[in-house]
Amino acid sequence: MPPSSKELVATFRTADLTAPRDLEAFVKDAGEPGLEVMVKLLEVLSARGAEKDFPKHRARCAAFDKLVTRAPDKALFLPMVQALKAGDPTLRTTLMALLPAVNQVTEHPQLCQLLRSNDASVRQVAAQVLGGIGGKTTLRLLGEWLAEPAFLGRIEALDALARCAGHHAIQAFRGALFAGNDEEQAHALKYLGDPKYVAKGTREALQIIVEFLEQGPGHRAPAIAAFCRICSEEDYFVAIAPCLDSDEVEVVRAAVEGLRGFRTPRTFEALERKLRAGPNAIRFVVLTTLEAIGSDEVTPLLVDAIGHRLQAIRNRASEVLSTLNRSGKIDLARTLIWLAHSKDVNVRRQAVELVRNTNDQGDQIWPKLLKLLRDEDWWVREGVAEAVVAMAGHKLTPHILPYLDDPSDVIRRFTIELLMRLDDPRSLTPLLKVAAKDPDWWARERAVEAIVKMKDPRAIPHLVALLGDRELLLRVLEGLGTLGARTAAREISALAGDGDADVRLAVAKCLAGFDEPSLGAPLEVMLGDEDARVREVARDATARWRSSAQAAGPRRGPRIGALLEEIGSSGADDLLIAVGHPPTMKKMGRAMPISDSPLTAEHTRELLGPVLKKEQLRELEERGDADFSYAFEGMRFRVNAYKAEGGLCAVFRIVRGKLLDFDSLGLPEVVRKFADLKNGLVVIGGPTGSGKSTTLAALIDHITRHRSQHIVTLEDPVEVVYNARKCLVNQREMGSHAVSFAAGLRGALRQDPNVLLVGEMRDLPTIAAAVSAAETGHLVFGTLHTVSVDTSVDRLINVFPAVQQDQVRAMLAESLRAVACQYLLPRRDAPGRVLALEVMLCNDAVSNLIRKGKTFQIHSVISASAELGMRTMDSELMGLFKAGRISAEDAYIKARSKSDFEAVLSQEGPSVVLPSLAPLLAAGTPPSIAEPVAQLPADAGEAPAPTPPPAPALAS
Repeated sequence: MPPSSKELVATFRTADLTAPRDLEAFVKDAGEPGLEVMVKLLEVLSARGAEKDFPKHRARCAAFDKLVTRAPDKALFLPMVQALKAGDPTLRTTLMALLPAVNQVTEHPQLCQLLRSNDASVRQVAAQVLGGIGGKTTLRLLGEWLAEPAFLGRIEALDALARCAGHHAIQAFRGALFAGNDEEQAHALKYLGDPKYVAKGTREALQIIVEFLEQGPGHRAPAIAAFCRICSEEDYFVAIAPCLDSDEVEVVRAAVEGLRGFRTPRTFEALERKLRAGPNAIRFVVLTTLEAIGSDEVTPLLVDAIGHRLQAIRNRASEVLSTLNRSGKIDLARTLIWLAHSKDVNVRRQAVELVRNTNDQGDQIWPKLLKLLRDEDWWVREGVAEAVVAMAGHKLTPHILPYLDDPSDVIRRFTIELLMRLDDPRSLTPLLKVAAKDPDWWARERAVEAIVKMKDPRAIPHLVALLGDRELLLRVLEGLGTLGARTAAREISALAGDGDADVRLAVAKCLAGFDEPSLGAPLEVMLGDEDARVREVARDATARWRSSAQAAGPRRGPRIGALLEEIGSSGADDLLIAVGHPPTMKKMGRAMPISDSPLTAEHTRELLGPVLKKEQLRELEERGDADFSYAFEGMRFRVNAYKAEGGLCAVFRIVRGKLLDFDSLGLPEVVRKFADLKNGLVVIGGPTGSGKSTTLAALIDHITRHRSQHIVTLEDPVEVVYNARKCLVNQREMGSHAVSFAAGLRGALRQDPNVLLVGEMRDLPTIAAAVSAAETGHLVFGTLHTVSVDTSVDRLINVFPAVQQDQVRAMLAESLRAVACQYLLPRRDAPGRVLALEVMLCNDAVSNLIRKGKTFQIHSVISASAELGMRTMDSELMGLFKAGRISAEDAYIKARSKSDFEAVLSQEGPSVVLPSLAPLLAAGTPPSIAEPVAQLPADAGEAPAPTPPPAPALAS
């Protein structure tokens, strides 16, 4: 039996309908209540305080919605309209959706009356409903009210009429325009200037706007903008063109912007006039308008703007041209050539800037720019040279070789510099002619430097022939030494008695650099030279050779060169020299003896004697170890020599200098985004040989390809020479260009860099300088010898004294952007190794933990933020194992939570558990195992750990 009306209302008021099942049961039991019951239910919903128990109130609104939807009764329209005045937001939302279903046109005046309410929220609800159901009655009433000066709901009425009446409401919009305040006038103009609403009444809307403009000042700029959005070009020049000469800047701005819809000569003539007349604020508006038009017709005006006396105008015009070129809207090649031949040096300079940002597809531009290499302005010459080298590369060489015969010394010098950049073997013969015959000594000297830079042995006889040129003598001797011209030793030795001490010094350095004991005779003579510098070079070389000769004997071991060649040819990373062990190489993280005979102390001195210079010997005496770089047969090595039990030891790490891209390295997209950061500190962590330097090299290479920045790198040693592309890249090597990372970093901050790369943040001064640089707006990349992201953050903080650590935490919380830690693990499915990467992005949660000193919780944040690109090392290792790319034991060794991987080890079977691990695993004790040194791509920029290789018995 269905409930009575009274029971139904009581149940509606008191029952808890929040459960969907209870709600459906109530609606089902209610059936189709009559009007009287529905009105009482509505009274319950609109009663004061009904919304206090919000869940129940929302459920009652849902029940009311279902009942009305089941049996809509138009008699409910007026009660529901009245309920809008007293209802809460939830009820109003419900009623707004229901009113169209019970729409009663005769009651629309009551709904319109709500627009006179003092409550803005009531007016907004009424406007929304009227916008959907309003008709002629609404249009008539609101049209009259809009013209009333004191009408409160003018803005809401405009919104309602725009939706329900469209162009029929244009006259109503007029009433609002002339009776409203500033805000209401702007609102009316928004609709009068919108083709969506006035498409069929455009002429009428234009007349109203013109009438408003003629009324006088006040909102003229918005009126002009509205007019221009719907007018024709003829309408514009009749009604708006006179405003171009207004004294009001905002009016002129609106009039200029209104021209963006037209592309006739009359339009461009008006824009050209304003570009010339100004003021500057309007000139910028003209340039923006030309960019919006975006056709070939705008090019002449932009070219004029590039010649403007104000730098900001020139820059903006150049920017517009570049933007239009990139979008393919204009033919920039023709424009660039015209600009490049302008008599105005500022125009030519701006052309160069455009050229630098232009892709010359099809070699259409650079051949025509070559004439500018003779420009009298050095900036233009340099800029064009940089651009054409980037565009053409070695294709440029045949075109610029004729400039070596130019009558101007300046042009010939500049051509040699350009050929030095290209480093094209085809320029060798022409440069040799310049070195031999050019009348300008500076050109001849730079030609010699360019020849030596090519490292072509065919040049040696020609350089020997230049030894008779006193102006070039020092430079030629230096070049022969660089080329290793042992065949010229006799001619060089003949100069050992030269009267110029600088020449004798150059001869001594050249002969000593050949590292050939058979050349010791002239150096023996130089031991008595009157110049102390010459004596020192001769003494060091002869002593080194004498020591090597004394060490030679029946037990003489292999020469260092042979060992280094073995490392290079075998693809190993490290050569380890230690007393009591045979020479050992490390490949794929495994130590392998190269020979069977252990080295004695005499052997190690013999091997390392040719490598160590006076500076390294001094460091060994003072500190017990020395870091330096060493070059041999085209290979470069990072060396750590050190004293140990028994004698002198060393580790040579090969610097391969090969630049790999992101895809080759297997780096995820989140790491690629590090290169797009504008500022802050990014740290790459990992043990020695884990590929940190290779990852940083990929990031720097990405920046050079996609951004125009000044990049300064501090490396030890320089491993990869970057192609500058869009960037200016300065690479500094520790020892050669800076005393230390900290000193180099302090100097770099005075060189206006955008991006800084710190090869290794190993001490307090370096870390402090890096954090300060990141905090002052630079993007800083650096490496740490750490094994997880939270320990990396701890390392950055704990290196500071305790009294400073709270301040450092606050600085890092603001400036740290990301930390990534990586391992290189042996692959199980193929030769080589695979990258495992842990990534932390410094979001608000991480920053808060750093600030509060709760870095131990960072791992939890990373685990919960995978959708942001963060990843933990354990999840990476598990993923690599499940993909079959690494073994279970390798995953276990590197895992942070060993227990998660013990089950994996047991599933793999006893054969995969290392013998040394079996007892520990059986006892349930996590093993403590030294991190293995990883291989390609290895961090050649890091100082190899001074650890002797294993004994032969262990190695086998």
